[in-house]
Amino acid sequence: MPYTETQPALYFQCTGSGTAIIFISPPAMGHLTFRYQQLLKDHFKLITFDNRGDCRSSGTEGILQFSDFVEDVKRIMDVNRISQAIICGYSNGGLIAQEFALRYPNHTLALILIGGYYTPGNITLRTQYGLGITIAKWKWIGLLAKGLSFNHFRDKRAAKEMELEIKKTAPHMLTQQYQLGLNYQAADRLHLIHVPLLLIYGANDFYVHSYQHAFRKKINDVEVAYIHHSKHQVPTKYYNECNAIIYEWSKRKELMK
Repeated sequence: MPYTETQPALYFQCTGSGTAIIFISPPAMGHLTFRYQQLLKDHFKLITFDNRGDCRSSGTEGILQFSDFVEDVKRIMDVNRISQAIICGYSNGGLIAQEFALRYPNHTLALILIGGYYTPGNITLRTQYGLGITIAKWKWIGLLAKGLSFNHFRDKRAAKEMELEIKKTAPHMLTQQYQLGLNYQAADRLHLIHVPLLLIYGANDFYVHSYQHAFRKKINDVEVAYIHHSKHQVPTKYYNECNAIIYEWSKRKELMK
């Protein structure tokens, strides 16, 4: 199985060819979050991985920094010998994607945020983060695994596979990952992002829609796409629409090799 040689060892998968897209998942969910994005492998090189401490990736002791997760994305790029990529983050993974674009502009070809926001500033998001922190602190990983997996997949087999992966997650690292996400803020730095940005929202994912206004105001090249009938679980429950949007936008922006 492919792992980074440097520690902590990160599990990753790489398929397809062409322009690289690196997918960043929310806490605990790992590479299977983007199992249906593998349908794009005829058009892109697709890299999925487990965040440190999540699923198959190794954990570490001590206090984590948000920058640790950003540097992990760079390590994934380096081990796959990729100099530039489209960075795609889903939910909290979008926070890592934004920070990567800010820290490594020369390695960021474009940015895609699915259900994206620049800080969990509203009560709904902060409540969700708080719940995640509580579950992780009490080591109720089995409960979290079942809830996340069956909330994201209609297919019971796919849900069960994700559930088993999530159960491998280290609770002490998951607690910190949620806390770091809760404290993240990029509003005052969005103007420093100078690559094309695609925002993909579920049409019924109302509590994150308002974030698009600051993105539009502070970043020159922003496009927003809504997926009808969808809530937050865009990449897993409405993957055909999500994939079509990514493909069409990338082609129109001349990002594809």
